[in-house]
Amino acid sequence: MGVLKKGRRSIQYKSETFIWWVGMDEEACGEIWLNIVSEDKRIVLAYRVGEGDFFVASKGRVFQGKTTSGRWERYEYPMKEPPVAVTGKFVYGLIEWAVDGRDARPVTVHGPR
Repeated sequence: MGVLKKGRRSIQYKSETFIWWVGMDEEACGEIWLNIVSEDKRIVLAYRVGEGDFFVASKGRVFQGKTTSGRWERYEYPMKEPPVAVTGKFVYGLIEWAVDGRDARPVTVHGPR
């Protein structure tokens, strides 16, 4: 089954299409998250918007070229300050880092995230 595209944006990275959107996550107490999914669903990323987090959650089967558990794995995202608004440029940079980056540092998050 493919990724729902209606009302969402797409972005190309290399030869792969990713779908992205910003929305409320009911399971995360109504927090707002940026969600990014590759069309084949191997790469699934989430970034909490507006809270100043410096981590990205990988929920897919691949992250930085390595096979993952498919569960939420959080990694420190190297940025000086969080974006004021989610833009295509920010999304592209996050995808680039998640696909071709190396040596992401795992983050332990306490609480219900």
